[in-house]
Amino acid sequence: ALTDADVLVADQLFATLDPTTRRIELPSGRAATVSDTVGFVSKLPHDLVEAFRSTLEEVARADLVLHVADVSSRGVDRQVRAVRSVLDDIGAGGIVEVLVLNKVDLVEPSELDTSRARFPNAVVASALTGEGIEGLLERLERDLPRPPVELRALIPYDREDLVARLHRDADILETEHTDDGTIVHARVGEREAAELAPFVLSSRPRRASTA
Repeated sequence: ALTDADVLVADQLFATLDPTTRRIELPSGRAATVSDTVGFVSKLPHDLVEAFRSTLEEVARADLVLHVADVSSRGVDRQVRAVRSVLDDIGAGGIVEVLVLNKVDLVEPSELDTSRARFPNAVVASALTGEGIEGLLERLERDLPRPPVELRALIPYDREDLVARLHRDADILETEHTDDGTIVHARVGEREAAELAPFVLSSRPRRASTA
């Protein structure tokens, strides 16, 4: 769960200059990696885009964008549009988005009702009080795409770097230590599947579900 200690707060532009990455656990026990990136403004200058390119590329590689907006700001509509515009500019406009209207502790109920009407799919929360965090985690659980390939791989002990990377980037279902290495049962992305190909014992693509 997220606690007050997990929240980095600063009321200034570009308070986050480098991605801050933290592992969280979702309600089902599934783990996810969250990267806090540089904040976006409308018409981000070209030189700043270049300066923060690695941060912006981090967003474009994400499975889900957790878009946090200050609901107490009079310009929240403009802020949301600006962020979505930059996401489009960096090729991340098609990534699944969860919009979070933060700082609900600072607005009156009538103002919150207005914001809910403007953004009916948003999650309302307060990073300060913890209000809405449980619902946010449930929403992330629902909307976060699962890696498409399920596999079992026997990874030699001299490649424990791969095991560490899987713990960071994949859904680990089970691990087993043997004389020859670590057997990992996991759901992974296509890139990880290709890298693990020499060690795979069995593999199957995740089937798409139909309504």
